[in-house]
Amino acid sequence: MKKSITLKQLGFTLISLFITTQLFAQPGNKPGNSSSQDRHEKIEQLKITFITRELNLTSSEAQQFWPVYNEMSDQLKIEKKKQRVIIKSLKTNYDSYSELEFKTELDKLYESQANEISHKKEYNDKIAAIISYKKAAKLLSLEQRFKRELLNKVKSRPAGQKGGRKPQ
Repeated sequence: MKKSITLKQLGFTLISLFITTQLFAQPGNKPGNSSSQDRHEKIEQLKITFITRELNLTSSEAQQFWPVYNEMSDQLKIEKKKQRVIIKSLKTNYDSYSELEFKTELDKLYESQANEISHKKEYNDKIAAIISYKKAAKLLSLEQRFKRELLNKVKSRPAGQKGGRKPQ
């Protein structure tokens, strides 16, 4: 009996994963698009599969969770991009900025970092309302674990293999 319940859960997870990837696939992707875009999509699909499996999300949880998670990711990407631009500006203009310009740029950087934390806290509450605080806490380590495992796979590929980095 227990085995059939597990198989049902697995079935629901796979169905929800398929539905989720179809619902949130980026529009306008055509066969001629860049391989970089294809790799990005494959990585996102692997991430969805990994997180869905590791959190043991039901189909109902997955349908509610992924739109909120994707919205959070978009907000965090915006803040990270702002931070990279500011840091690049600080490096590029290190010899020419006045003290006031440094202060202004640093204030913008710290404001963006504060916004990032604010978004994380806001979305943590939204996510926990769907999957529980216990699973939300686990999600933090899963994101890091996914990145680490992905990097290890890329590093372990032979240099000339498709999708890996080309030797320099």
